[in-house]
Formats: sequence, structure tokens, C-alpha cells
Amino acid sequence: MLLWIVLLNAALCVASGNVTRDVCKEQICSCNEVEGDLHIDCEKRSFTTLQQLTGPSSHFYHLLLQGNSLSRLFPNEFANFYNAVSLHLENNGLHDIVPGAFLGLQLVKRLHINNNKIRSFRKSTFLGLDDLEYLQADFNLLRDIDPAVFRDLNKLEVLILNDNLISALPVNVFQHVPITHLDLRGNRIKTVPYEGVLEQIPGIVEVLLEDNPWDCNCELFSLKEWLENIPRNALIGRVVCEAPTRLQGGDLNETSEADLCPSQSGAVDTSLVAPPTQEEISHPTPYKPVKDPSNRAKNNSKSRENWQLKTKPTPSAATGASGDREQLSACPQPCSCKLVGSRQGLGVNCEGKKLDSLSGLKPKPLEAHELNMRDNNIHAVKRNQLLGYSSLNLLDLGGNNIKVIDNSTFQNQSELRWLYMDKNYLDTLMAEMFVGLVNLEYLSLEYNDIQLIVAGAFSPMPNLRVLFLSNNLLKSLPVDVFMGISLSKISLHNNYFTYLPVAGVLDQLNSIIQIDLHGNPWDCSCNIVPFKQWTEKLGADVIVSDLKCESPEEFWKRDFRYVRNDLMCPKLYERIPPTSLSRNTTYDQDSGTRSNSYLEPNRVSISVLVPGLLLVFVTSAFTVVGMLVFILRNRKRSKRREGNSSASEINSLQTVCDSSYWHSGPYHADGGAHRVFDCSTHISTTNDA
Repeated sequence: MLLWIVLLNAALCVASGNVTRDVCKEQICSCNEVEGDLHIDCEKRSFTTLQQLTGPSSHFYHLLLQGNSLSRLFPNEFANFYNAVSLHLENNGLHDIVPGAFLGLQLVKRLHINNNKIRSFRKSTFLGLDDLEYLQADFNLLRDIDPAVFRDLNKLEVLILNDNLISALPVNVFQHVPITHLDLRGNRIKTVPYEGVLEQIPGIVEVLLEDNPWDCNCELFSLKEWLENIPRNALIGRVVCEAPTRLQGGDLNETSEADLCPSQSGAVDTSLVAPPTQEEISHPTPYKPVKDPSNRAKNNSKSRENWQLKTKPTPSAATGASGDREQLSACPQPCSCKLVGSRQGLGVNCEGKKLDSLSGLKPKPLEAHELNMRDNNIHAVKRNQLLGYSSLNLLDLGGNNIKVIDNSTFQNQSELRWLYMDKNYLDTLMAEMFVGLVNLEYLSLEYNDIQLIVAGAFSPMPNLRVLFLSNNLLKSLPVDVFMGISLSKISLHNNYFTYLPVAGVLDQLNSIIQIDLHGNPWDCSCNIVPFKQWTEKLGADVIVSDLKCESPEEFWKRDFRYVRNDLMCPKLYERIPPTSLSRNTTYDQDSGTRSNSYLEPNRVSISVLVPGLLLVFVTSAFTVVGMLVFILRNRKRSKRREGNSSASEINSLQTVCDSSYWHSGPYHADGGAHRVFDCSTHISTTNDA
């Protein structure tokens, strides 16, 4: 009986170690019904693993795990969540998905793994997701894609891969995959072959290709033909040529076959025989702005979350006189309207209509999802002019004369994802201008007159991922300018930076995958050494284009990344070995930025230092000589004193002897025994001593 009790206790102990905790019953997560669907909200619960947790077994549910610490997914990670129909894993720092991690999730139709650090898709990465229809993997570090990674996803229709590091799509990657929506924006793709890639997605409804360094040569002609043969009602992003130089900035659709293949048409393409530029050697930017952002604004929206699954083509673009009159009835004059995106939201195009105010739209298109106000005469954006626009996903205010944006203008624009304010006259950026843009991901501020960015200016936009500040008048950035945001891409080219501080500025770009810094007057002296060392720690493809020195003259037009530190700053390396430098952070009061003092040289001149050391040496030599002379003199004086002391002693003894002789005599007066004092012997002994 006792044995049975012991065995039973042991079994209970073992069983207790395998007991999983129900996230809803134990209130580990928030479980609520939204429009009849159960949502298990486990956002920001600091989970590092899920293997000891379980979901309800009697309900289907959406599992929300954003903002945890699931950096690596192991096999059977979600085995206890087999009733999940969608899975959100955004912002987990996820960098590795071990094959088999999704086993047991046969019911999941939507998977969100965006905004992580995933570098590759292996062959069995998505093993177990048999019913997956929607895969969102944008804003990662994705570079390598196995050709067979999607092969078993026979229901996958929406694939979002924008803002990664993809340079090419492998052959047969879409074989047996019914892709209808494909987002490849913001990658490093130069060409897409027809055979083995484009031919395998005949049912495409939406394909977005902007912000890639397209190489407009003969190989891209097949893409041009394919795009021309796509149904007219499909949403197609622009393909803008990055190379060769003669076609840079041109639209592929407007480029003839003779331009793409001059050798076949008999023309000579001189740009093909020119040596490669530094940009081509170091992989040119995949997100260089197109010359006409208005077309990009009209053709696409990065509302990744709002893409819906569609098996039928999007209805054709409609005007106010045709199509769905009920949705288009709010179209203001003289603008044109159409239905955009998969949600069939209202797109309002007021480009180039000579409007001088947002309030001039009559009637107000309050249900608009996209509002294009580019190239008008707007001078200011007032606080109340966007009141009521609660559904805006994209707002284009570029190409106006805007000098002032009232504080809290965007207070109610929580749905806004894309905001264009390029080609205006803004001169200062402060946080109050952007209050309310909590979900903004893309902000274009290039071609303004921006001279000052107040600390914390971007803090109201915690989800900001892409920031364009190129072609402005910036000379410095404030401390903590990027605090609280996780930028993936930033463009700072063509400003007036001579260097950029690391502490408090560059070291906050923890999620950066691309940064464009060319066209600044870099001062290749001691101040730039910390910046140079920061660039050396980045991946080879993170820095876009070259970083050429403007001064001093000896380094003019040289890329400072290839100039030795001791040549740019000999003072630092002559005085202190690099390993012994202090690592304290100091504050630069002039520029308002912090810098790493262990990389900043002491500015004491060598011409001052050498005479000082010589003076110390001469002074030390004289001191030593003086001490020697003093010691020798002391010794001589001591000998003289000893001689004088001996003579005095002899004289004293002589006096005593004489005194004894005369006063004592050889006989005592009392006639008793007499004493004899031998002075001669004592004096002789004293002299010998």
C-alpha cells in the first residue's frame, strides 16, 4: 500500500511538471469577444516561450502576441494553440524560426511576423500552416528565400515582403502558390525574370514594386511586357529606373525597347562601358525617392494591415459619374475620385487643382482613405482643417508652399500610415506638429528648408519606420532625436552635416537596415572618427552610396570609410594608444549633442608639448647636479668637524693631565698610597682613533 502511494505521488509530480496553464481561465492574457470573434490579447507580456501555455479548446480565436520576447521559435511552439485562426508575432525581436515551429496550426489563415529581425526563409519554415492565406513579413532583414519555402502553401494569396533586403526572387518560388497580392517595395531587386517567376502568378490583382534599384536593361523588358498585359483594373506600382545613368529616374512604362536594349537597336549605350560607380559597387539604395512621388501616392498605400483577401479582381476605377455612386457621392469638385485598396475605400485626387486650402474641398470627403493634395497653392495647414477625416490612410501634401503646420493638426489621424510633406518650405520640426500620428510608418520631409529639429520631434510617432529628411539645410541633430522610435530606413543625404555624433543620436538607430548619407560636406578630421567607427560596425549593405570628404583638401572626394583613422586624426594616435583611452561620454554645448570622449583627441599642440617636456628635463638635471654638490660638501664638512673634535679632545686631555700633575703631584698630602695617571698612553690612543 505504501508503495502505491509513493508511486502515485511520483506520477502526480511528473504530471504537474507537464501541466499547461490556460491563458484565459487563469487571466494570463486578456480574452474578449470582438464582433463575435474571440481575441486573446497577450501583447507585451514578456513571454520568451509558449510551451507551458494553452488556449481555449472549445473556441476558435485570434492570438495576439505582439511585443513579447519570442526571439526564437522552436518546434511545436504553438502545439497548445491549435484552435488559433490568426497569429500576430510583430515586434518580438524574432530572428529564427526553426522548422516545425508552426506545427499544429492547421487552422491559421493569417500570419503576421513583420517588424522583426528574420534574415531567411528556409524550406520548411512554414511547415504546418496548411490553410495560410495571408502572410505579412515586411520590415525584417530578409535576404535569403529558399525556392521551396511557399510550395506547400496552396492557399496563400497575399504576400507582403516590403522593406527587406531581398535582391532577387528565386526561380519557381511561386510554383503552385495562388498569389493575388504581392508587395515587394523597398527591397534591392534589380530585375524579375518572367520565366520561373512572373509566369507563375497569372492571377495577380495587386503588385507593388516601388523603391527598388531597377536596372533598366534588356533583362527588364520581360517585366515591362508583363506589366502591360496585366488587367487594367489591377493595382500596379511604378518601376523607376535606377540604372543606367541615362535612364535614371525614368518610368519603365514610358521607356521604349530601344532605350532598354540599345545594342539590339543599333544604338550605342555609352553608360554600359563606363566603370562602375561607388554606388553600384556598394549596392545602391533600394528606397531612393522617385522624382514624382505623386504617382506613388496615387497608386499605392502601405496600409499592410488593411489588405483583405480577394479571389476576384478589384473593381475598375470609377469617377463621380459612374461606378458605386453611393461611395463616390462625397467626391469634392474639382477633384476626381475612385475606389482604392482592398477595402474599397475612397481615393480623392486633387493634384494640381490650384487649391489654396484644405478647407476649400466642397463637400468634404470625410470618408476618404487617401487624399492627394499635391502641387496646389496651400501655404498653411490649420488645426481644424482635418477634423472629421477619421479614415485617412494616406495624405499627400507635397509640392505646395506650406510654411506652417499648426500644433495638433493631426490630433485625430490615428489611421494615417503614409504622410508626404516634401517640396514645401518647412524650416523647423517639433513634436507638437505630429501629435496624433500614433500609427504613422512613412514620413517624407525632403526638399524643405528644415534647419532645426527640436529634441523629441518624432516621439509622437512610435511606429515610424521610414523617414526622408534629404535635401534640407540640416547641420546637426539634437540629442535623443530618435529616442522611442525604431527606424528601419532613413535618408539624410544632401544636407550640411560635417559629422554625426554617435552617443545620443546614431546609437539609437538599433533597427536600421538602410541609411543614406551621401552628399554631405564631411569634415574628415578628428570629429568624424567616432562616426567612422560606427559605420564600420554596420553590415556591408546598410550604408547607401559613398561618404566623400569635403575637407581637408588632402582627403577631398575620398570616401572616409577607406581612410585610416591615424591619418585623419594624427593627434589622437600620437598621444594615446587606442586601448588606453577613456570611455566617458561628454556633452558638446555648442552643437547640443553628446559625443564619445574616448574617440575625441586632446587638442594640446605638439609644438607646445615638446618644449614643456624639454624644460622639465633640464630642470630635473639641474636639480640632480645640485643635490650631488650639496651631498659632497656635507661630507667634507663632516670630516673637518671630526678633525676639530679630535684636536679639542687632545687639548682637553692635555689640560687635565697638566692639572693633575700640578694639583695632585706624585704623593698625596695625607701621605697615603698614591695614584699614577698615564696621560701619554691615553693621548696616543686618542690620536690613533
